[in-house]
Amino acid sequence: MDLLEIVARARHRIAPPLARLLPGVGVALLALAAVFAGHSWWSDRALLHATAMVTENVATFAPGGGVSYTPRVRFRTPSGEIQQVLATPGRSDAEFAPGASVPVAWPAGEPQHAVIATAWRVYRAAIWLAILGTVLFDLGWLLRLSAQRP
Repeated sequence: MDLLEIVARARHRIAPPLARLLPGVGVALLALAAVFAGHSWWSDRALLHATAMVTENVATFAPGGGVSYTPRVRFRTPSGEIQQVLATPGRSDAEFAPGASVPVAWPAGEPQHAVIATAWRVYRAAIWLAILGTVLFDLGWLLRLSAQRP
């Protein structure tokens, strides 16, 4: 028995159950993504917002080795007070260039707890769940269509 025959038999055995399962899992993940997005939106709307300027990227040693860059931002609160905050720890590369404008959000009365509030940072979990749900849904339908062909 050659490899192509083994793969063809496995495809005919595995594809039908996956074709039935994956679209449902994809829809469930898309629904979960909507819940996460709604929660993120609901939480974010209660925060105060401003536009900040990245003043520098502070380099720190990461626990697992290497260097991590954390942006320091400066912004003006609605009361006119200027705040300078070290944002949440970054990545191994500088995510924002010094001088870049970024949105920030913070709880009322606590501007020292401001975080960078880009769409990716606020909705990261929802975005990943939506991507995974879409891929699984599409894969399930492709398997379903390929199983219908002789």
